[in-house]
Order: sequence, then C-alpha cells, then structure tokens
Amino acid sequence: MTREQIRARLSAFRFFQKFELAPGVITNGQNPVEIYTPHFDLPMDLRGKRCLDIGCNDGYFSFWAEQRGAQVLAIDILPRRAFFFAREVFDSRVEFRQMSVYDIHPSEIGHFDIVFFLGVYYHLKNPILALEHIAGLTRERLIVESEVTPTQPYSANSQTAGEGISRFYEGDELAADASNWWVPNVPCLLQTIRAAGFPRAELATCYVPSRAIVRAYKGMRTSSMSLTEDYMIAVDTPASESVVSGLVVVVAGWAVSQLDSKDGIERVVFYLDRLDDATAYIGETIPDRARPDLTVCFGDNYGMCGYQFEWRVQGITAGRHVLYVLAEGPRGWNYRAVAVEVR
Repeated sequence: MTREQIRARLSAFRFFQKFELAPGVITNGQNPVEIYTPHFDLPMDLRGKRCLDIGCNDGYFSFWAEQRGAQVLAIDILPRRAFFFAREVFDSRVEFRQMSVYDIHPSEIGHFDIVFFLGVYYHLKNPILALEHIAGLTRERLIVESEVTPTQPYSANSQTAGEGISRFYEGDELAADASNWWVPNVPCLLQTIRAAGFPRAELATCYVPSRAIVRAYKGMRTSSMSLTEDYMIAVDTPASESVVSGLVVVVAGWAVSQLDSKDGIERVVFYLDRLDDATAYIGETIPDRARPDLTVCFGDNYGMCGYQFEWRVQGITAGRHVLYVLAEGPRGWNYRAVAVEVR
C-alpha cells in the first residue's frame, strides 16, 4: 500500500500503541513505544532467534523483532483489528494466536529464545502462575514491562533491594480499569520473576515513576526447563546469615522430589552470588547420604536424600555473599539461597 492508501484506511482502526506504520504515517494510539526498546538490551540482528510476544496488542514489538530477523509468534486473549491492519501494511509473517498466557505450553507452541511480556503482569489475578508458564518455554531471556507502585528514587541501582510488596485491586480503583489486579513494587516484581523460574532478573529502568522494565535471564542448566515446586531443598549448614571462614566449608542438607523419591533429583549444583551462571559455578554433588530424620517422617524411600559438598572458600573476597543450591532432575529444577559472611 502507498502512504496515501494507509492514511485513508487508518481512521477505521483504533490503535493503542503509537508507532510509525510508514514514513510519516503514525498510528492514532496514545502510547508511544520508542521509550521501551532502548532498554531491551537486544542485538540488532535477531536472525535465528524465535520470539514470543505475550499480550501483543497492536503488535509493534512483534513487528520490531521480525524486522530484525526473528521468527515471531504473537498471542493475545483478544484479537485486535489494528494488529491485522499493521501486519498487512508491514507485509509481515508474524503468526497470531488467540490464547491466554495460562494456556501456553511447550508441547503446543514450542520454546522461545526471547519472550516479551509487556503491560500484562498487573492485569493478571495469578501473575506468578503466568510467569511459571513463561519460564517453562523460555530458552534465553524475558523482558517484562509493568505498572509498579511509585517510589523514590527511580534508578536501576537503588530499586533492586528491599521488601517485596504488591497491592491488590478488587475493583476498578486503578485508572478506572477493572482488568487491573496486582501492582507490585520493584523488589516484588523482581522477586516474583525469579521465584517463577528465572535465575536472574534485573531492573532495566523505571522510565516514569510508576512503570518499570525488567530483563530476566535463563542459564545453561535452566534453559527451556521449568522451576518445579516438587523439589524440596534444605540447607542445614551453613546457616543463613552465618559467618564462614577457613579453607573449606562443608555445605550439607537434603534435596528430595516429593513425587519421585528415589530418582527425582539427579544432582545438586552450587553457585556463588549468581545462580546458573557458568562464571559463578563452584561445584556439584549427588544426594546419596542417609537422612534418618526424614525416614522417620516419610518412610524408607526418602531416607537417601542427603547431600554434602566441600566448598573451598580460600581466595573468595571477604564480605557478604549468597550461596545458591540448585537441584536438577527430570521434572525441572528448584533452588534455595543462603546469605553468608565470608571472613
């Protein structure tokens, strides 16, 4: 279509996103999109990557990724006529499916290198459940944009720590929109993303006081795998917030699959400060030690789930660190974190 033809048809569609359809032709949306993409930290060349755009709306980010070479699937709970008009204008091959985020499964739609989850979190009654579904089909990274409770100051360095708090809206108190349910503060947003199955989540920006963009990453062990609550992990030593010193510290505890007590967990892996990061890997073991205390509670099948690992702390920078214990097996993975002071 020529620019004149696009302009002539544009008024028949109501856009939410504001972007350029053709040189000099801007959609009638009220939400400019150019403020988002500089914070994605994605390469210009996305050839060979598969992308999923959840809650695609008018489709700008789907087309943005496709124009950089990615294969893109766009999904939304409601189809928007503006999306299909834009797809026609761009002569795009982006696939659209009308579906809920709660219904996405790798067996149905496959795995994706990059997932966009923009402007959706706070519209969900069960955002962590949605994030768990997303984590199960993500190979590399997730980009989240969400409403957040406004707090000062608005910098990436200052909003990543603190108590995670989320506000629930039963009615339409927020923006007179009954589709808004949960609005987290920034720590809560980061914590729920990690708890759902992304080993690393970082605040990219708070571009206005009440909107945040977060980048979350999978590692080599957790890529395309789901976090499973079936795996229970305990760290007996060192205790949380304890002081450790010397050449070697014994890390001991137990890890068990509740549903598959004998073969559910294949290995226990240890990281320092960064979960599922090859540069932070410090070793691994298998749970093969007797735990009579668990046998008494749950029976003989749960008796050989103890683990013990010698952590060599010599040369580690003194100060506060986080020891991560990751359990891995056929059902997926889970982890526990222990904060320690190294001296």
